[in-house]
Amino acid sequence: MLFSVPNLVENYKTMKKFPVCASLAVAASCFVAVNSQAQLFKKLKDKVSDKLENKVDKVLDGDFGTKSNKDSSPSGTDHKVAANIGLGGPYLFVQGKDTVYFDNFSTDQPGSMASHWKSNGSGSIETTPQFPGKWLFLNAFTSYKRKSDTPLPENFTLEFDIVSLSRDKASDLNSLSFGFAHDNGISSYIGDAYNEGAITHTEIHYWNQEIINSSSDNKKYNTIQFPLKGYAIGKMHVAVTVKGLNMQVYLDKHKVLDTDMFASTPETKYFYISTNTRLDNGAKIGVGNFKIAGL
Repeated sequence: MLFSVPNLVENYKTMKKFPVCASLAVAASCFVAVNSQAQLFKKLKDKVSDKLENKVDKVLDGDFGTKSNKDSSPSGTDHKVAANIGLGGPYLFVQGKDTVYFDNFSTDQPGSMASHWKSNGSGSIETTPQFPGKWLFLNAFTSYKRKSDTPLPENFTLEFDIVSLSRDKASDLNSLSFGFAHDNGISSYIGDAYNEGAITHTEIHYWNQEIINSSSDNKKYNTIQFPLKGYAIGKMHVAVTVKGLNMQVYLDKHKVLDTDMFASTPETKYFYISTNTRLDNGAKIGVGNFKIAGL
């Protein structure tokens, strides 16, 4: 298309009909409208993002509709765990009436090893301002058993408390495990259900918020999620029932095991506790208030 001088002049005259200020006003209005829409979109996006992040945080903290327990929580006993993460069933634990063994370390001197316990390494009786009483604080990569060579009854309950002290977060505790073995030897570390005469192995994995149960008798193996972030500084009550072949385990009244874990009954059983191969950033794990009672 060719442009002639008359056409240019006519176009110039047409443009002059619209004052410059009006053009600027229109442009400014368009800018404000676009900017307002952008701000509104950003607010909506931020709200959606915040809601998603909050839900993810609640899942990681083990909180489904109740106030979350953070890593710095002074107690781990207030967790409310939903059935959709694998924890189910009412708290049916009934303590045995025939007391076989009780030990709260009341007669042991701080700094010494628990007098009724043995290990393949060492441990130390200590007190802590966070939790009253005396506690056997465990060394990393170490296993512990009672000194008594008398096997546990065929049917019994066993209870004890775990106290955890971490400077930073619960994952620094790594893990603690407990279970039953065929013999009472303690010359080597018991790291699973398949070595050193072990039968069962229940492992509390603080670092990935799981409970792992296994049995070398019948090859059982299962994992279950558990909200362990709140136990950076916390106290957990463990309750175990052994009746025939069946074994039930409750952690702070939440059932994490209820199945046959033994191949025969009666079967000789000795209790053991093991720590992980390391404790990070000065983290400490202690145990105490042991009670074993026949059913």
